[in-house]
Amino acid sequence: MEETIVFHELVRKVQDYEWSEVEHEVSLVRFDLENHGMRHLGLSARILQPLGGCCATAHLEISRPSNYDGALDFEAFREAASDYYRVACSEGVSGEHESWRREVAYRL
Repeated sequence: MEETIVFHELVRKVQDYEWSEVEHEVSLVRFDLENHGMRHLGLSARILQPLGGCCATAHLEISRPSNYDGALDFEAFREAASDYYRVACSEGVSGEHESWRREVAYRL
């Protein structure tokens, strides 16, 4: 199955109490997905990083995409989302609700 994900934005440290956990920083990644010629626009997923963990090496928990229940190579998606997150962090995105916008495509 060939899928293409185009990430558009990462919002760090979202303070939405529905998602927040005491032990994690919660961020949100926004993207589009093309799967079998069908485009799914405006999707998002949560990324949880343990509090105090190093952005470059911490184990990240990645949620399944919101508003999408189709087929997905989740392991490849998780790796792509982790990579996008770590690149944003390496470029200095760290503040609460700080947004990093860069369009990056990944073939899964």
